[in-house]
Amino acid sequence: MGKLTKYLRHSLPTKISLVMFFFTVLVFALVNSFSMVMSQRHFHTVAINNASEALSTVVARAERYLQSIETATNASAWLIEENFCPDSLLAYSRRMVQENALVSGCSISARPDLFPEFERYFSAYTVREKDTLITTIQDQYEYFEYDWYRKAAVSGKPVWVEPFMDDKDGSLSADHMIASYCRPLYNKEHKLLGVISTDISLPEFSKTLSSIKPYPHSYLIVVGQDGRYYVHRDSTKIVNHTIFEPVDGRYIPDKLSLGYDMTAGHSGRVHADIGGVTCLVCYQPIPGTTASAALICPESDVLQGYRHYNARMLIVVFFFLIIIYFICRRTVARAFAPVKLLEEQSQRIADGDYSTVIARSTTNSVVGRLQNSFADMQEILNSHIQELNAAIAESEKRNQQLQKANSTLEEAIRRQSEFVANMTHQIRTPLNLIMGFSQLLREAGDTLSPEEKQALLHVIDYHTMTLSRMSLMLYDSSDRGYHDEMVSFNYDYVSCNAVAKECIGDVNRYFPNVTVKFETAIGDSFAIITDHLYLMRSIREILYNSAKYSDGKNISLRIETSKTAVRFIFEDTGTGIPPKYQEHLFTPFYKYDNLSEGLGVGLPLTKRHVILLGGTLELDPDYTKGCRFIMTFPIESSMNH
Repeated sequence: MGKLTKYLRHSLPTKISLVMFFFTVLVFALVNSFSMVMSQRHFHTVAINNASEALSTVVARAERYLQSIETATNASAWLIEENFCPDSLLAYSRRMVQENALVSGCSISARPDLFPEFERYFSAYTVREKDTLITTIQDQYEYFEYDWYRKAAVSGKPVWVEPFMDDKDGSLSADHMIASYCRPLYNKEHKLLGVISTDISLPEFSKTLSSIKPYPHSYLIVVGQDGRYYVHRDSTKIVNHTIFEPVDGRYIPDKLSLGYDMTAGHSGRVHADIGGVTCLVCYQPIPGTTASAALICPESDVLQGYRHYNARMLIVVFFFLIIIYFICRRTVARAFAPVKLLEEQSQRIADGDYSTVIARSTTNSVVGRLQNSFADMQEILNSHIQELNAAIAESEKRNQQLQKANSTLEEAIRRQSEFVANMTHQIRTPLNLIMGFSQLLREAGDTLSPEEKQALLHVIDYHTMTLSRMSLMLYDSSDRGYHDEMVSFNYDYVSCNAVAKECIGDVNRYFPNVTVKFETAIGDSFAIITDHLYLMRSIREILYNSAKYSDGKNISLRIETSKTAVRFIFEDTGTGIPPKYQEHLFTPFYKYDNLSEGLGVGLPLTKRHVILLGGTLELDPDYTKGCRFIMTFPIESSMNH
């Protein structure tokens, strides 16, 4: 014992280590006790926040779910009112279900006696059965006495109908509970035409909402104004049971109180006994409906994290007490660590590693002053090295910029030379032909037959048109040409079919041996607001290219429309454009074949015209038989008269 006392008295590291050990254990015990109390409160707060956020997400998802049904129905209502006839009603009913994955069925029912050929009743109905859509005319029954028809027709405004089972004998019906969004339909005189009823599957609705679970055993319920379950983890209780029903022959006060609050449209959170289990319950109404949603989280799930936390803390305490003494022992030894560290850092600097940073000491001891002197020396040395490296990096950067500028200049000179040579060749060739054939007509005109004269005149006309096109393209490629194009647009209604036929006529004039097949899905009266001249020049340029560069056998122009756009689709057959050159297709003055006719500005100018007209022009890369260009224009301002 005496030796141990002597050792402790003269061993400063041991004494300091023991003091630090006992002090650290005391502080840790106090902090851990406080942490245990606060963590339990924290886990309850986190649970409430998680449940509230999850419930808000559920309500938002339910609201978006119902709003998407309302939006889809309202968006189609005006089309149905404009085309209210039996065939159209069948088509619109099927279209509603086909285009909206959330819709399980749709019926469009006419008011009684509207269509005499169908006697008193006519109701077009489409229902989704797995992956199959079934559309039919409903068997005759008094549908205008049902809530889904009567409420909308009487109120004159859209309504949601309480869930029901559509199980009429002898008629097409859904095999599950449904809820319906019903909207009255009127003609221009605001006279009732009928009612459109869009159905959603209650099981699917329940499945969509129940997927959000903040805890493993938490579950969602949704109840209606009368307390009936619309969503429940037990699907047999949906619509068939209410939240107010007794359990095992007795009423549960907490459950009844929750039911009254939910059916009254209140929001809140409570701890309640649900099925013999203490649960955290958060509830709030679903906007736009009479339903209310509640998220039920068992208390065992809520406090599971707290129990895990306590278990982890016990493990931490055990290992902490084992290693804390050794940490305290090493803390004393670290007092002399700066000397060793200074030695190592000085050696690295001596070896040429000038990036080494020597930490400054806050003590005024001899070791601290020595460490700070070395730190000053290292900072000055490192600063000079960094300045030198920065100068070298700046020099390399400028060299790279000069090399890049030189390469750009050389490329510009090469492109300029190629363009001048190509333009000279492209202009000289048709000029020589025009001059040669003109001289031939002057000198031997009397000896030529009418057919030969006509052929010579066609060649002269063709090459004159080529020169005119090239001069116009060169002007359009200039800054002045671009400015003139921006200010010269003359917008008006232009018939798509008429301008397409006009361009095909021009092609046939200069390429009499080429036939352009024309197809259209629109009427001649269909028109869009655009500039006739630049639209015609854009269409004609693509047809000219097809006539010149394809095999000339399968050139076609097809016009199609969608809800928002009209498309001009140009197709031809031949060698097409190799994929590696397609990215430069719309680059001005770029030609992948320098021996071919043209300046390389036709397609770039055409795309510029189309973009300025508000459209798009793209090459279809998936078309491999030749070339397919797709020119698209919006039809927000279209006219179909």
